[in-house]
Amino acid sequence: MDAIRVFIGTEPKQWLPTEVLRWSIQSRTSKYIEFQELKHIQLNLKGEMYTGFSFYRFAIPEQCQYQGRAIYLDADIVVLTDINDLFTHEMGSNGALARPLTPGANNGRYTSVMLLDNEKLRHWKMTDWVEKINQNRSLYNDTLWVTPGGLNSQDFGDLEPYWNHLDQYDETTKIIHYTNVPMQPWKRAGHPFASIFLKELKAAVDEDEIPMDAIDREIRQGHIYPEILQDLERLT
Repeated sequence: MDAIRVFIGTEPKQWLPTEVLRWSIQSRTSKYIEFQELKHIQLNLKGEMYTGFSFYRFAIPEQCQYQGRAIYLDADIVVLTDINDLFTHEMGSNGALARPLTPGANNGRYTSVMLLDNEKLRHWKMTDWVEKINQNRSLYNDTLWVTPGGLNSQDFGDLEPYWNHLDQYDETTKIIHYTNVPMQPWKRAGHPFASIFLKELKAAVDEDEIPMDAIDREIRQGHIYPEILQDLERLT
């Protein structure tokens, strides 16, 4: 059976949302999932990345030896459908799909959720890209946001918005992305759709996929808010 390759952009302080994301994927599909966290890639970029892992996502085709498909997801996401539906999404002639910033406009894309056809992305070579970005820093944002002039703008087609709903949930939502960083539902109570994350976390704890001592560790380290355990108990 061919694996669905899922790459997650994460960092140590996002351990809990990463594990909840894994659970949300695994619990909704019968397919074999091959997870890989994007960490510690030596890019030699001058200047800071938007996050500790933001540009790593474009190294995926190289890491897959430019073979097959792959999905990229930021860690602060919950998947609410069978991930195989995204993995098998029609791509046409495109090498990559992502949600447009503005429907029908060529003004950039949210690359926090991407479907990649690696064979069509052989020109995504990090060494070459880093050299160009170090010479022209504006290429970093243009490439990260897939705006005209970026190193990848010609490669992308559209994903429907419901594959990357930003702090939004309705009956069409397939992926919810918690982008309001201070209000992320593992950091504090009050996000309008916190219950989606908390229900996934509770299910993972009940199935022994996430151990309670690990949650206690994350609370001690200040990565999640202390009252999260009481909020889990209140769920019905």
